[in-house]
Amino acid sequence: MSKPTIAVFIDGSNFYHAAKEELGHPMGVPGFKSLLEQIGERFQISSVRFYDAVKDQAKDPDGYVRQQKFHATLKSLWPSIQLRMRKLKYLAFLTEEKAQEAGKAVGIVDACKAKLWSFLRKLKLVRLTKEKGIDILLVVDAVELARTKQVNWVCIISGDADFTPAVQLINSIGIKTLNLHTYSGSSTELRQACSDHALIEFDEKDQPTIKWYG
Repeated sequence: MSKPTIAVFIDGSNFYHAAKEELGHPMGVPGFKSLLEQIGERFQISSVRFYDAVKDQAKDPDGYVRQQKFHATLKSLWPSIQLRMRKLKYLAFLTEEKAQEAGKAVGIVDACKAKLWSFLRKLKLVRLTKEKGIDILLVVDAVELARTKQVNWVCIISGDADFTPAVQLINSIGIKTLNLHTYSGSSTELRQACSDHALIEFDEKDQPTIKWYG
């Protein structure tokens, strides 16, 4: 009996933070390859799309380089993956020099300026960013694909409840939906809206394992 076909949509930022919360660090690219291979044991994967917000090279050169390297490695390990991008919006951008100038203006002594910078970084106030349009892009792609009825299933790797209305629409079209999620940050609303869901756990080597319920 042939496997049901499935299209996989990965909410890169949401899954990044969910995995980081459980592992203490982001999951590496081999982890994504392992997840897709495990999905492939049950389904025939027709397409994989990875959604991410691109960092600004001028504002965050180190982060930009790391992100580009991650994307390139992802493509090398799963060549058919489609990277779907939008620019990351910076709500606030603070350099160490600006922090020191502000400290001087309010009378903070030189000996404390390094601690001030460290304090701001730990509070994550150095760079305040917001993704714009990533979730909408994923929803549009998933619904449009579902409408063509080229697959039996749509899989969303995310714990974001905002995808619930899209999942309900896809279900109404007659396409089944699967939510893969970690324990951390998983939305009950999203899980319950999907036709099925499965938990992503991590072993002692920080590699993901899909715990199928059905």
